[in-house]
Amino acid sequence: MAGTDAQRIKRVRAETKGLKQSRAEPGDVTDAHGVFIDILSRISVKSLMSYRTLSKFWYDSIKNKYFAELQLAQSRKNPSFIVCPVMDSTMRLYTMEVGGRLELSPLNNIDPPERSREEYMFMIASFNGLICCVNQLCDKDIESKFRDLQIWICNPCTGEALLLPQGTPSFVLEPSVGVAFGSDISDYRIFRIFCTGNKDSGKWVNECEMYSSITGSWKNIGRVPEVPLNSGLRPYRSTHVFVGGKVYWLVSLEEPGKILSVDLEGKFDVINLPEYSDDLRGDDKITDATHLTIFQGSLSVVVLHVDHMDIWILQEDGSWVDHIHPMDYDEEEDDMVLGITSVKNQILCMTSTHWWIYDMDTRIWRYKRGPRTGLVNPAAFPFTESILPCNGGVRL
Repeated sequence: MAGTDAQRIKRVRAETKGLKQSRAEPGDVTDAHGVFIDILSRISVKSLMSYRTLSKFWYDSIKNKYFAELQLAQSRKNPSFIVCPVMDSTMRLYTMEVGGRLELSPLNNIDPPERSREEYMFMIASFNGLICCVNQLCDKDIESKFRDLQIWICNPCTGEALLLPQGTPSFVLEPSVGVAFGSDISDYRIFRIFCTGNKDSGKWVNECEMYSSITGSWKNIGRVPEVPLNSGLRPYRSTHVFVGGKVYWLVSLEEPGKILSVDLEGKFDVINLPEYSDDLRGDDKITDATHLTIFQGSLSVVVLHVDHMDIWILQEDGSWVDHIHPMDYDEEEDDMVLGITSVKNQILCMTSTHWWIYDMDTRIWRYKRGPRTGLVNPAAFPFTESILPCNGGVRL
């Protein structure tokens, strides 16, 4: 395909050059150049990275915000999962086709030299072809009460990695991180909830600061009403989803259960998890296997039970609607679901040994065994290829 793409591009480029030399009407030249750009936008990022070195014309055609938006729009038509099966010294990333055979295709290895060498990177979000990763920050010269993270923005397709400036020191509790992004591809924001080390009425004071890709700096936005849950199933307190202009974290699974949210302006809110009937047994209500995800463009809560799965979808009026689906796969003993993500009508569940895919339309489960070493703190998110630089392209 690469050769075919290159031939098509060469032909269109020659046609464009011919139009210019013959002094054709501006509209004709624009149309021909538009075809050229449209073809480029459909080519893999790996090929684009090599094509842009051919000439200044090629470089200028690719290295601009308009083309970045066009390429991203084309890529979004064919999303995949980005997967890191094992949390290790080098973050080995793969893609998995949505609705495909659950095969992993190597994407890239990420191991920036600035990483704190004693700790491993963990992927916590994916957006616009970029991913956000964190790792603990080790400093033996600082007393043990100090807890902090390095926060990275990476482009898995280009291999670029950007270490964000260090935030305000956090004490006692490890910071919680959430990622949001605006309608402008250059605009993303990182929310970092940290403990000041001070107490108020006997409780630790937790505040939040927001990093903006536009300003390249952190800004304190005040106290937070709750702290995200440390479930024990995932490393760090940073399991979250971003949907409808808000970041959501699980806070508590004890009835009634809570979810913390923050919008793009830094306004926090706390909502309750879906309510179950008092007549039900405890195992048929909120369980430890409760996860946040996105379905039908809305915040969703997935609650796994022994024989069924509840998918609660948040409505515009703040109510929850439950959709019950079967759990008819042969789950191995103690093989608990560690994480969930979704793309379109496909829900991907990760256990310590398997990938499980559930199709919401057909109501059929499929599965595939993971690597021989098992899945160690696996992470997976919806993904689209992008040429965006890690700063969001603010200078494109």
